Amino acid sequence: MPSRFPAIPPSRPSPYRQLGSGGQQPVRVQMIIGLVVGLVLVAVPLYLWRRPEPASDPDAAAMAADGGVATLDGAVSYVPLVDASALSGNVKLSPYKTLKCKDPGPGKTPPERCDHITFFEDALARAIRENTLCGPSTKTGATVSFVMDVSFRRKELKIYRGKSSSLPASRTKELFRCVTRAMPTPEWGSIPHQHSRYVVNLKATYPPNETF
Repeated sequence: MPSRFPAIPPSRPSPYRQLGSGGQQPVRVQMIIGLVVGLVLVAVPLYLWRRPEPASDPDAAAMAADGGVATLDGAVSYVPLVDASALSGNVKLSPYKTLKCKDPGPGKTPPERCDHITFFEDALARAIRENTLCGPSTKTGATVSFVMDVSFRRKELKIYRGKSSSLPASRTKELFRCVTRAMPTPEWGSIPHQHSRYVVNLKATYPPNETF
């Protein structure tokens, strides 16, 4: 039976070449792939060799060194402009005493089981040390009792004179005005606490004035 396909004369070479066991592939495709691979092998080393170095900015480095330590939220931690110990003179602060901590309802928590409100305690101690110039001036020295009442439910802070103060209220009015004004504005939702209200006490002992 005669063949339906015309035979290729021996003098005309086949347009395809046998490439291994994978079948017939156009020679042109192999040449293009080889050319692309060669260009990649040459271009990548040239780019890495000629890649520009990032310029160092001495001003930016100085700002990073003097700007404090970055916190988790991207803000810069507080860097005091004035050393509180240099302004505190010889004023001495007692340890904090928790008078009570309360929650809504009939339950009652013993003071010794109350947690500390560190944010407010540290802030009050610092405010007292930074405002010794507002403190009492006496011949024998004086003790001033600071009572701090913090209500997280009402978002309210009160600082007033305790009964164990050795001076009358008229002699400490300016001191309490200075200390209250120096207290930072609290972010109530971010301050750790276990109860809704705290009342704590701190005593500050001021030295005698040598000019008397």
